[in-house]
Amino acid sequence: MLFDAHWHALRVFGGVPERGIYDNMRTAVDRVGRGKERQVNMRFLAMANHYVFEPAFCNPAAGWEKGQIEKNVQDARRRLWQPMPDFPDLAALNDWLEQRCVALWTEIPHAALPGSVADVWAAEQAALMPLPPAFDGFVELSKRVSPTCLISFEIDRRGAAI
Repeated sequence: MLFDAHWHALRVFGGVPERGIYDNMRTAVDRVGRGKERQVNMRFLAMANHYVFEPAFCNPAAGWEKGQIEKNVQDARRRLWQPMPDFPDLAALNDWLEQRCVALWTEIPHAALPGSVADVWAAEQAALMPLPPAFDGFVELSKRVSPTCLISFEIDRRGAAI
């Protein structure tokens, strides 16, 4: 799901930025260390390498780093979902949502730069890298099943979890 969401966002943006800023979500970070030290999930890192962008992560318990973004998300929810629209299927919802978000970019002033979000986006779009084929996040693993139908996953021969 994470990989599909990235592909869709990059497709809408029309390219890949040099850097992506993330919260410390479990699908991206296996362990948070001190400061900016992170043990990044290998599949997330493979995706970042596929799209050739640098992932950057927010500091834990540093609300000021993403507080404005969360406020913007809260405001966008009100703009988009009140009143609640009705759709025949998920594809129709996704199409409408993409068109509505792009339209809202022209209405919303940018927080730090002059002009709307769409104006700033138009200036930044030229710096994007070309969009490669979609990243296939699927991983198939062969596992043994015991005679009692138990499946061992990520354990060593002593039976200790890795």
